[in-house]
Amino acid sequence: MLRKRRMVRAFQEREVEEEKLRVILENAHRAPSAGHLQPQEFIVVRSREVKERLAEAALGQRFIAQAQVVIVVCSDMRRIVWRYGERGRHFYSIIDGAFASMIILLTAVNLGLGACFVGAFRDEEVSAILGLPREVRPIGIIGIGYPAEPPERFRWRPLAERVHYERWGRHSP
Repeated sequence: MLRKRRMVRAFQEREVEEEKLRVILENAHRAPSAGHLQPQEFIVVRSREVKERLAEAALGQRFIAQAQVVIVVCSDMRRIVWRYGERGRHFYSIIDGAFASMIILLTAVNLGLGACFVGAFRDEEVSAILGLPREVRPIGIIGIGYPAEPPERFRWRPLAERVHYERWGRHSP
């Protein structure tokens, strides 16, 4: 499943079935979180108008509006800051949202869907569009649907160049 994962930015007009969306959300809600505080929240968007507004807030990334369903992953700081303070606000909340987002991407692939994570957006604008409380932070926007074209394949840097042993720069044990 992991090797099949690619970012999909072109979607068919075909609806994503509620059962598949339910599986995606059930898996995502089981994502790990710091202290098991579960700050992750999920906003499901099917409305064309809201998807259009989110696409604009995401610096004009139009494919968001074309996705059949969009899930905005958020972190509720009220559930994490009380225990971890500023590290919870600026680090754990993002990591916890990223864990949930990756589970969404992998589950979508496993269900025969395509998905794309978007982290480039104007936070305040996304918050306003979705009516987020002040202490709830958007982490990522994920467009999901049936792929309309094969996703672009990229060449991966060799693993040997990316693994370091005992300290930075030591590439072999």
